[in-house]
Amino acid sequence: MFSPNSSRISDWARMREILTILAKHGLGEFLVRIKLPIRWHKHSDPSGQYQRYLSTPRRARLAFEELGPTFIKLGQILATRVDVFGEEWTEEFAHLQNNINPLPISDIRNIIQAQLNQPLDNIFSYIEAQPVGSASIAQVHRAILTSGEQVAIKVKRPGIESTVTADLHILNHIAQLLESEIPESRRYYPVQMVRYFARSMEKETDLSAERRNMQHFARLYNHQQQIHIPQTYAAYSNRQILVQEYIDDTLLKNLVLTSWSKQQRHNLAATLVDIILDMILQHGLFHADPHPGNILVRNNGRITLIDFGLVGQLSQQRHQEIITLIHALLERDQFALQYVLSNWAQGETINEDQLGGDVLEMLLNYEQLNSSELRISQIINDITHIIREHGLTLPADLVILFKCLITLDGVIKQIDGDFELLNHAQTTIQKVLRHRFNTHTFWRHSKMQLHLLAQLIDTLPQNLLRLSKRIQHGQLPVSLNIQHIDKLNNQLDRVVNRLTMGIVTAALIIGSSIVMNINAGPKVFGLPFFGLIGYLLAFSNSLWVIWSIWRSGRH
Repeated sequence: MFSPNSSRISDWARMREILTILAKHGLGEFLVRIKLPIRWHKHSDPSGQYQRYLSTPRRARLAFEELGPTFIKLGQILATRVDVFGEEWTEEFAHLQNNINPLPISDIRNIIQAQLNQPLDNIFSYIEAQPVGSASIAQVHRAILTSGEQVAIKVKRPGIESTVTADLHILNHIAQLLESEIPESRRYYPVQMVRYFARSMEKETDLSAERRNMQHFARLYNHQQQIHIPQTYAAYSNRQILVQEYIDDTLLKNLVLTSWSKQQRHNLAATLVDIILDMILQHGLFHADPHPGNILVRNNGRITLIDFGLVGQLSQQRHQEIITLIHALLERDQFALQYVLSNWAQGETINEDQLGGDVLEMLLNYEQLNSSELRISQIINDITHIIREHGLTLPADLVILFKCLITLDGVIKQIDGDFELLNHAQTTIQKVLRHRFNTHTFWRHSKMQLHLLAQLIDTLPQNLLRLSKRIQHGQLPVSLNIQHIDKLNNQLDRVVNRLTMGIVTAALIIGSSIVMNINAGPKVFGLPFFGLIGYLLAFSNSLWVIWSIWRSGRH
């Protein structure tokens, strides 16, 4: 149950609102199954009305849209989890949209002035009333500094941070209930999934983190002509507002590509692919949401990326696995691909022979396709299908990467439907592999490993001595981790309670039968009073046991 012990008192009102909206959209059975407080939503579930006309995935999407930015962002992430959800679910989640009215300019000016703690006229000579962009977390206005520079001011919506924080607390609680009450959900690690999502949301609602991301990417691509990262103004920026260079180019979503030649569209697609793949494969740090609303294009083909609130980062190991995976796909290397997927098993037992057969079948299917017909989104769907078939779970840090690649694939097809993304990526892959296996990289990696080995050898005698002393004194600790022991205890408690009630009921029936045969004591309707009371108690206990068994069967 949701209680002050599991969350903040201030989250109660939001929890009530979430339960009411979920129940309103006919999702009350789900709430009952994970044992959320029924009294909050039992009168608000017109499920019959929704079930008659709408599918469950459609009702879930409508509920998420009504619940606001946190759930919309979560749904957009879940749209990429084809290892967890079926096609109908992922398609519905992919259609999630923000329906947010922009804040009036008076509110925006008040927020900026409060955050900068000085009159606006000291900093800006002009702030445009109409926003150039408005989303669930922030909205953007064009402005001019008193120095004459054109800037874009990104202003976070008031109260959004507290709403997101409350939502994340509640989602974490729901994830814990999922693992506890729905055993089949545990292999997807819902708690881990929510915690990873929470970290990304916390960064996305911190505009100072976005500013740092922009500064980092600006340093990485400072000398490249085909990509531009807007300059930021740290003196006028903080967690609530971000002032950055205004780019007067055309958003890709507004670009009239029919007026471009085929070669121009091909070059634009190639430039965008080179930028994103370079981020992923060279740096392991990438813009995680390259949709057409975050890409500005200049007439000469230069690309400007905006909105760095969501940035993906790969660990060194995951970075190497992704390089190996793409190279294995290009070379149709079954064993390298199988090796990477096995590493993603997260400790779960898998049938290597069956996995190898499924990987081989996938690669054979690709042999029948032309390069132009083979899409990144199809490959990701096939890989996640194999993961799902083998009862494995996609690591949480790969979810954002796959989301980025699926988005990129869709954008490239809009720009140039004939663009062969995988063939074009081969040049980048070869460049990365040459860097990975060149002499300098080899010696640098070897020096790091030798340094670690030297540290291990240096501390080995002390560690062996400590271990020997603990064994001699019988102090060698053994840690036994039994997962979901609380659930087992609760089930045992229920079994013991029912057994106890059954024994008490049987004793009451036997005792009451004996009393009925003794002609003594007060009588009611000619029957011994205490014997009658015993029968009534036994009958009520029997009803309780039957109801308890029926209720547990429903859940």
